[in-house]
Parts: sequence; C-alpha cells; structure tokens
Amino acid sequence: MESKSAAARPAFPAELEYQSGFGNHFSSEAIAGALPRGQNSPLACPYGLYAEQISGTSFTSPRKFNQRSWLYRVKPSVTHEPFKPRVPSHGKLVSEFNESNSSATPTQLRWRPVEVPESPTDFIDGLYTVCGAGSSYLRHGFAIHMYTANKSMDDCAFCSADGDFLIVPQEGRLWITTECGRLQVSPGEIVVIPQGFRFVVDLPDGPSRGYVAEIFGTHFHLPDLGPIGANGLAASRDFLVPVAWFEHLPRPGYTIVQKFGGELFTAKQDFSPFNVVAWHGNYVPYKYDLSKFCPYNTVLVDHGDPSINTVLTAPTERPGVALLDFVIFPPRWLVAEHTFRPPYYHRNCMSEFMGLIHGGYEAKADGFLPGGASLHSCMTPHGPDTKTFEATIALGNEAGPRRISNTMAFMFESCLMPRVCPWALESPYMDHNYYQCWIGLKSHFTYESVNEDGQDVGNGHGDNK
Repeated sequence: MESKSAAARPAFPAELEYQSGFGNHFSSEAIAGALPRGQNSPLACPYGLYAEQISGTSFTSPRKFNQRSWLYRVKPSVTHEPFKPRVPSHGKLVSEFNESNSSATPTQLRWRPVEVPESPTDFIDGLYTVCGAGSSYLRHGFAIHMYTANKSMDDCAFCSADGDFLIVPQEGRLWITTECGRLQVSPGEIVVIPQGFRFVVDLPDGPSRGYVAEIFGTHFHLPDLGPIGANGLAASRDFLVPVAWFEHLPRPGYTIVQKFGGELFTAKQDFSPFNVVAWHGNYVPYKYDLSKFCPYNTVLVDHGDPSINTVLTAPTERPGVALLDFVIFPPRWLVAEHTFRPPYYHRNCMSEFMGLIHGGYEAKADGFLPGGASLHSCMTPHGPDTKTFEATIALGNEAGPRRISNTMAFMFESCLMPRVCPWALESPYMDHNYYQCWIGLKSHFTYESVNEDGQDVGNGHGDNK
C-alpha cells in the first residue's frame, strides 16, 4: 500500500538525535557553518541559503511569551503557485463551531474505537473533527480531531494555519518530518506541531490511529508547580526537539496542503519544503514520552483533583483557567485510607474529552477501550460506572496499597463548551448504551427516623430543629 515516492524517502535511523528542553532557544545545523553568526538576516547567508523567519506570536508579544525561529533554507517557502481549494474537498474538518456545522448536547457521549479503513488513507484524509468550540478566525478556541490512516503521505506536506496540533498516537508509530528535522513518535508519546509548520506523516508500522487537540490563538506551556516545588510532573529536560535535516532534490508537482479556517487549500511547487539546512529559535516542534511523567498523589485521604496530572496547558487570560489542558492518568500507586479511590462523581464547569492509549481506565470497568473516546461536557454528571463502584465498596477499608499498571488514559479539558460534529453524533461507533453503565447504581441510604415508642415515622426527610 506504500506509494513509490513515500517508499523512496530515506528511512528514519534506529536512533534519531534530538535536543532537549522546553521553551529553550535552540539552534541546529545539518552542515557546519550554515548558521549565520552575529545576525539573523545577512546580505548573503552561508552556502547561498535564504533566511526566513516563522513567527508563532506577534512581534510585540512580551519577551517571555514571544516565539519565533529563523530558518535557513535552499529555497524560500514563498516559491509556490497560488493556493486553490482542495479537490475533492475534505468535508470533515471544522475550525469555526456554530449551529450550521455542529450541535450542542449535554448528554454523556462515548465512542468505540474506529476501525482503520480498507481503502488507501493517509493522515490528511483520515483526520476528522469530533468536537470543539470557538473560532480559528477569532484566534480563540479549540478543536478535537481523531485520525485513522493506513498509508504514508505521498508527494505532499500538511500544515495548519489555524492552530497548534497536539498529536496522541494510539496505534502505530509516526515518522514525522518537519522543517526543523525528524521525529519518531510511538504510542505512549505525544508530539506538538506548532501552527504553520509543514510536516509529513509516514507510517512505518502500517495502520495507525490516534487523537489530535488543536488550539487557536495560543500555545502550550508547562503548568506552574506551585507548592509542589521546583520538580515533578513533566520535566523540561524530557521534551525533545529535532536537529536540522534537509533534502535537496527536485520534486516537480509537490503539493502543500494547508488547513485555513477549517478548509483545505493546495499549492504546487517544484521542491521539498524540508530544505532547511540550519535553524535557530524557540518556535519548534517537540515530542514527549508520557512514561517520563512524575505523578503526584494523595498519601493519606481523598482522591486528588485530576489537574495534578497536567502535562501541558494552554492558558487563557484568566489565571488558572485553561483554554485546553492535556492531562494523563498514568501508572501509579493508590494508598489513600478510608477513601473511595477511583475518580469521584463529578459535575464540572469545564468540559472533558477522554481517550485511552492502552490498558484500562480505573473508573470504567467495561466499554471504554483503547482507541475509543468519551465526552462529558460542562456540568454533565459523570463518574465511575456501577461495576467499579460496587467492586470498590466491596473491598472496604481494608484495601491495602495498590499499583495501577498497564494503563495510559488522557483528557483534553477546556473551559469552553464544545459543539459536536454531525458525523461524530451519527457515527456507527457511537455507544448509544453508554448511559447504562450508571443505571445500575442503587441507593445505599440507611437512615431511618423513629419516634419515642420505636415506631418508624420517617422516610428519610430531615427536620429543621
């Protein structure tokens, strides 16, 4: 199923080289001396390269938030024919959510894993929006996509002008070539491709499936640690950034596919966009291995809030309120005493989209499968299913320390109320019986009211004495 041109691309080495850090000012050159010294845009760049800046924030953003990189490339990215609407159109990507393209529902939703299609499908064609809120045009909001693919991208590169992509592969490795270099991303890792960067997805293992969170108008940050201190959660040193890599071959008819306002446009050019010989800056793609996360947990009583497991956050202007948080539920010890240890029953002012990379999830004994998803929107009740509740209560207060293993669930949590796309609501993979997992929860209420003669006179209603 692999195309001739995709197969002709050089295979990734067994061990790719990376730089480490988060938010650093990086620099890399594939040829020694390719980076200009002392200035960003000299009259003549080394080796006859073109200097090109890519800005991820406005020029006048405060320095601590400002993100940009300088790329030194064989030909500038402007060298292409005019963009035209892609034919055939995609039809299942949304970046401005309203009544015309999506629906509001407070119902708890769950989807079974989507099967990888039999017909040849690359990352672009296999990408579809599930839900979201806001607008990429207004630079505020998010979209949650999922993808299924079975072939590498062929003679084309993709980029989103709408926002940053946080990609969570669930099945099959991704070989991702970007303008800054190459990244191998396996299930259990994530990768962030910032807005505007062009990239190609190859599938070395064949069929692949996963999740994507796209954010409009901001970028991901590491969460503040507060009283935790200087260490813990996701460490800056564990984020990996590619080193410069380039190809310099004629590519007649090469296509740039750009997502712009949720629509796809294409432009032809005669060279590879991965012709960056050197670069420096802090606006770069990066990846992270979720197994390196250092979780914190309660050591005496009660279940901690899930925010304690935040890997990355896209903040709003309101302190402590996220446009989108990326939260994980990794292997860890449960040791709380006299405590209902699974996640508590909850109604949340935030909206929660969950996925499962592998294993099981501690709050759902059945039905929530790797590659599946659920959505609990703003103030929609949710929590452990009946089997989980009953099994936990049966253990009583004598339950000893227990290690949760063979699991990696995650959550995209947002302060915005998502609208759901029609193809997601009408999907054959929709679990219409999801609500049944809670119907079996029965009353365990034991209060009885009696009078002085020992007669039952109450029905559980209290008095105001």
